[in-house]
Amino acid sequence: MPPPLQLTLHVDGGARGNPGPAGAGVVLSETGGALIHEAGYYLGEQTNNVAEYTALIRGLERAQRLGQHDLTIFSDSELLVRQVTGAYQVRKPHLVALFEHVQLLLLKVGRWSVRHIRREENRRADELANLAMDRRADVVVFDVDPAVRAEVESAGGSGASPPSAGPGAAPPAPAPGKQAAARSDSSGARGSPQGAARGRCVRVELVSPPRAGACPAPCFSGTAWEIGGSTPAGLCVHAAGALLPTVLAMLNTDQGEFAGVPTMTIRCPRAGCMATFQLSAMGGGNGVD
Repeated sequence: MPPPLQLTLHVDGGARGNPGPAGAGVVLSETGGALIHEAGYYLGEQTNNVAEYTALIRGLERAQRLGQHDLTIFSDSELLVRQVTGAYQVRKPHLVALFEHVQLLLLKVGRWSVRHIRREENRRADELANLAMDRRADVVVFDVDPAVRAEVESAGGSGASPPSAGPGAAPPAPAPGKQAAARSDSSGARGSPQGAARGRCVRVELVSPPRAGACPAPCFSGTAWEIGGSTPAGLCVHAAGALLPTVLAMLNTDQGEFAGVPTMTIRCPRAGCMATFQLSAMGGGNGVD
């Protein structure tokens, strides 16, 4: 099997008025090498944060079409970077669906990292987002696959709602009456993940203990939990807040993909804690022991 592609993704999003006419800029290339995709996507009336998330989703979806790959992501949005890495919780209901879709897409990446950079280091992605806003249409400046550009052009470049419908697209934002329930599922407060009903679970192992005195719960090295339909006792709320979005994303993957979900590493976001967890797929009647 050939080694995975090493890819670099720059993303940026913005809205004129916040909310207002919004655009997402995406630059995908081989690390230190050839350009793969360069595009701006018009998103209609959205907020800055929705535009930032949608830029990341567009980039991840394009990278997914290349097959097995490792990915380094760059963004000048500190909020996006900290939420994706688990340092910040996603508190805005309208961002929950986008955040969870990002987690699902990242499950299909071999190895990934996301880094915060200065705006001047992200200039091209910013230019592409503004180009889409100026034209009020999707604009594929370059793509190594002519079919990708043809798909965007045939769709009319409307970009009315992020992201577009189709394979791998994000789920629609929850209706106002469903937002509270979606948030509760992400925090583990109520509801039963679909994966639990299929007999699968996620093994969560504490591989690096918290610093002495930093954790309000008894998290000790070597402790492991199996999470299916409920949260385990003894797991601190800070670690749970970081772990559960990824646990839910893993549990809710398609039946045929669950066995291939890679082991994920999550660090507790509590200041000074430094506890590190590894998440791996178990059960589900799909060949995972």
